[in-house]
Formats: sequence, structure tokens, C-alpha cells
Amino acid sequence: MKERTFKKSKIIILLLTVSMIVAGVFGGFKGGSSKADAAYATPRLIVTGCDIKGGSVKAGDDFDMTIHLKNESTSTKLTNIKFKISSEAGEIVTASGSDSFYIDEIEKEKEYDLEVKMKSRADLEQKTYTVNVNYSYENNSRETFEDTAALSVPVKQDIKLSLSEKKLTKKEVSLDGKTSLTFKINNTGLGDLRNVTVDLSGDTISDITYFVGAVKVGESGTVDTTITPENVGDQPISIKVTYEDNQGNSSTFEDEMELTVTDAEPDAKADEAAVETKNISAGMIGGGIVFVILIVIVVSSIIKKKNQKKYE
Repeated sequence: MKERTFKKSKIIILLLTVSMIVAGVFGGFKGGSSKADAAYATPRLIVTGCDIKGGSVKAGDDFDMTIHLKNESTSTKLTNIKFKISSEAGEIVTASGSDSFYIDEIEKEKEYDLEVKMKSRADLEQKTYTVNVNYSYENNSRETFEDTAALSVPVKQDIKLSLSEKKLTKKEVSLDGKTSLTFKINNTGLGDLRNVTVDLSGDTISDITYFVGAVKVGESGTVDTTITPENVGDQPISIKVTYEDNQGNSSTFEDEMELTVTDAEPDAKADEAAVETKNISAGMIGGGIVFVILIVIVVSSIIKKKNQKKYE
């Protein structure tokens, strides 16, 4: 009985020993394979960026976008690559109507350009929008991996600017006078205006630069300045409005207003003094004549009296 139990124990020990040896051999092989194929086991596809034809997008237009991809794995190609492209509120969508794209494979350590036709809504404000890219892919073992990326798309709007309530306090002013010019700059587009500056110039006036600043969408900026004439003439005042959009691009808007500059008016005080002097002179002359006449009358009277006494 003891001998049978001993034999049984020896068999169990032998089986355990064989199992441990087999496990060690295969375990060592598996560990070596895992270390050697770490990149294979955890492949990574990344979006390195994107290019937009023309650099920016005009609101309402279609545009071409190239998405740059790279398989960073050093040991395996990636297959069955699927993309889904979207924006948060549908500001920018695919032109075809389908938001999904497919790439069969990308070899290890290789780059790939995915070209997509996109379009933007016409009512978008001028600013940079985000396009989201969600994608999945498989390695050679058909394991699936997922990732996301965010791409920036700058959208531009045609700036719509107008001037209103243009007014000169005097449309005709003398060379030694002044007049005031006022008007409003209206932003009727969908993009904010920055660094708005107004330059006023002309052959008959002194040049003026007036800084307005920022004018937001739907709002107006006010110009109120004094015009000083320099030369006589009937030439318009040139109004040049310079401004920047959200991307710092500079543009101009031009208009004009009619102004007539005449010769300086005579000095009213000098005229009054001249009139007074003339009146005084006339008065003095008149008074002198009267005085002379009186003297003549008195002298004549005296002479007449003397002659009468003489004959008496």
C-alpha cells in the first residue's frame, strides 16, 4: 500500500516537473516575442496635420482639405482604416454628403495623405472652426484601435462696410473759418473689424487721421472731427477707412464729401473802424465849414457896423 502511494506520488511529481519545464520554455518564448514585437502589438496611427488649398476658406464655398497621416509602427502595417469627419454644429461638412472615408492599408513607418472635399456654411462668422476626425484601424491580428484628432479651419467672410449720417456743419466755409465733419462706420458683415482708422485729405484742407478702433458685427463706429481749410477751391474731401479682419488682413473703404472753401471774409471790426473814422472825418469837415461860415458872418457884421459909424 505504501509502495503504491509512493509510486503515485513520484508520477505526480514527474508530471508537475514536466509541466513546469514546458511552461518555462513556452513562457520564455512568448516573453521574447512580446518584447520584440512591442510596436506590432500596439500600433499607432496619428494625424500629423492638414493643409487647406488657399490657406483659408471663404464662407459658403467648397474647399479642398488634405489630412496628413502617419503609421508610427516600426513592425506592422495598418489595415481597414476608417474615418468619420464632422464639426460640432455642422459649420463645416463634407461636400459629397458622406462623412465617412476608408483606406485599405498603410505600411509601417509610412505616411499617407487623405484628400477630402469640404464646404462651409455661408452664414458663418469670420473665425477659426474645429473639424473633428474620428478614426479606427486594425493590425495584422485584426485587433482594432481607435483615436481622434482636431483640425483647425480658418473661415473668412466678405467684409461689408458702409458710411451713414455724413454731415458737414458748413458745406461752404471761408479760408479763415472751420467746419465739423461727422459720420458713422457701419459693420454690416459677419466679421469683426479691428484697428479701424479714418484718413481725411484733400487739396483744400489740412490732412487728418482719426482712430476709431474695433467695430463689432452689427455695430457702428462714430467719426466726429474739425476740418481746417488750407486753400481756396471746390474740391471734395477724400475719406479713406482702413481696417483689419480677425486674421490681421488689411483692407480699405473709400468715400468722399463735397466742400467749398472761399477767400477769407473782410475783418468786420476793421470795417466798422473805417466807417467810424470816415464819419468822424466827415463830421469834423462839416463842423469846420460851419465854424468858418460863422466867423465870416461875424466879421462881415463887424465891418458893416464900422462902415455905418464912419458915415454918420
